[in-house]
Order: sequence, then C-alpha cells, then structure tokens
Amino acid sequence: MIKDIKEKYERFSDALILEIRYENLSDNRVVEVNMNCMNSKNDYEWETIKLIFNDILLFRFVENEKTSSTSIFAALLKEEDGIMVFDFFPLIYEELELKENENSDFIIKCRDVKYKVL
Repeated sequence: MIKDIKEKYERFSDALILEIRYENLSDNRVVEVNMNCMNSKNDYEWETIKLIFNDILLFRFVENEKTSSTSIFAALLKEEDGIMVFDFFPLIYEELELKENENSDFIIKCRDVKYKVL
C-alpha cells in the first residue's frame, strides 16, 4: 500500500493536515489522518484523503504555539523490515534528500497503512 501512496502523492509536498484521530483499542492502536494533498497521477489536482495507520509502534505529534505542525513541505515515506515510517517533518538535505528525524513534530511508525479518497 505504501508504494501506491508514494506513486500518487509522492512526498505530500504542500499538503495540509486537516484532522488527526487516535484510537486505543484493547489489541490495536489506530491513527487516522485526513489531509489535502496533490495527486500526481491526476495532474496534481488537490484531493482530500484519509490515511489509516494500524498496529502503531510509534505516534508522535507536537503542536507548538508559533509554528504549524499541520502544514507539510515534504514527508519521508519508507518501509523497512515490515515497518512503515511516515515522517511528516524529516531532516531535509541538499536536493531534497530526506532522512528520518528523531525529533520530528509528526511521525508515525506502524505495520499497516491504508488510505481512501474522501
């Protein structure tokens, strides 16, 4: 699923987080993120999508008074050893090389992710 998300939405450049919902069930933690983002497969038209993260290993969201943790410049999306990482505030190096930011304002690590267009 992460491959499909990356093909359509690339790095979520200029995306805007609209809503974050966290649910702690007895056997599963779920995070849902609604966002406006551009679909590269649809001539970069704006879409509102819902990302659904299941089997959460790490969820970190920090909102500071004088910054916005909901306006995304570029996100790191990767999968390693069955763990998916969505770092919405990665470290950005020359030529937009992205690295995971251990102090990211918004990062999710999980074992399963789905999405749907709203």
